[in-house]
Amino acid sequence: MAEIDPLLVRQLRRLGIEDIDEPPDRETWHKVVARISEHYRHVADDRSLLTRSLDLSTNEMGALHRQLLAERDRLRSVVVAIGDALTIFHDAASSQAEPDRPLDAGSAVSTTTRRFAARLGEILSLGGAARGAAGSRDSDEAINEVRVQLVGLGDRLVQLLADTAEKASLKKQLEVARAVQQMLVPGEDVIARGALRLASHFQPAAECGGDFWTFHDLPGGKMLTVIGDVTGHGISSAIITGAAKAACDLARTLERDALTPARLLALMNCCIFEAGKQRFLMTCAASVFDPEDRSLTLANAGHPFPYLVRNGAVRQLASQGSPLGAASSAEYASSTVQLERGDALLWFTDGVTECESAASEQFGERRLRSLFQSVATYTPEEARDAIMAAVSRFHGGRPLDDDMTLVVARVL
Repeated sequence: MAEIDPLLVRQLRRLGIEDIDEPPDRETWHKVVARISEHYRHVADDRSLLTRSLDLSTNEMGALHRQLLAERDRLRSVVVAIGDALTIFHDAASSQAEPDRPLDAGSAVSTTTRRFAARLGEILSLGGAARGAAGSRDSDEAINEVRVQLVGLGDRLVQLLADTAEKASLKKQLEVARAVQQMLVPGEDVIARGALRLASHFQPAAECGGDFWTFHDLPGGKMLTVIGDVTGHGISSAIITGAAKAACDLARTLERDALTPARLLALMNCCIFEAGKQRFLMTCAASVFDPEDRSLTLANAGHPFPYLVRNGAVRQLASQGSPLGAASSAEYASSTVQLERGDALLWFTDGVTECESAASEQFGERRLRSLFQSVATYTPEEARDAIMAAVSRFHGGRPLDDDMTLVVARVL
């Protein structure tokens, strides 16, 4: 006889059948058949329940799969819409080649924003309708939140592009202003006028600076040099330096032979006072070199005193006066010093002496005076380069806090 399943053996024993080779009585047999029938019903019920569960799971998995596919397609459409919007935004910003055309770019960006918002609304509403059929209120709320967030993203992109365009326009204007200011300041080429030879360096701390220096030939072979420093730096200070240059040119034209450093500073003071409204002041030092007798006449409006090195000894050429623009009118005194062959002169702004090292130590006038004394026998351009190299090493190449200007001269 074939081996009987252990479960059946246990069931038969529960019914009192120990020996399966002997047939049971009728009553026991009926119990056996009833127990087997009950087991078959349980098996059939379990199989039916499992089948229904599998069917339900299959339907739910299919619905979830279709929903995920729809979500994937909708998300892909949203990403494509964002990419298209970014491309259009970029094109609109890039088309703003000229600073005087902000309205055209703004209109293009506004139109793009509306198209972007409409496209997002279309995409998200389609997804919302599909999901709404399933009655998912949470999904609708999530979709609305996505719509709001994405449209807000578009608004922020528009603002970012507008700010970028404004900064680009401002940077271009600053570059133009810097170029104009550079035209107002002599270059670093050596200036030779008879017995006097000059070399200079001008370095603004920002796009535009508040330092200013110039030279002019005067009647009789004389030479005028002017150096100034407006409070602060930047475009506002640069505007004041432009006014100072204009005032200097006007005074030179009007006064001609009668122009003296003191008279020049008095006229420039009136101009700076009107232009700066006492919000901007300017220190300034003016001097006229007369090659006939090698004399230098100076006047000073609160500016650092220039240095004179003769026979290895250094001294300051002091001359007192209030800064330009402090009052509507001011008087300035001139002083004259006789120069000799081999004398070296240095004019500078406080950006040179007040520049700081990484340890917040200022370069200082004592260091500058000692340095100039050691290079006074060099040519003006060599002395200039040596001084600026020392200042640069001291400063460590960090961004400047103030404009730096210096002018080196040597009497031949």
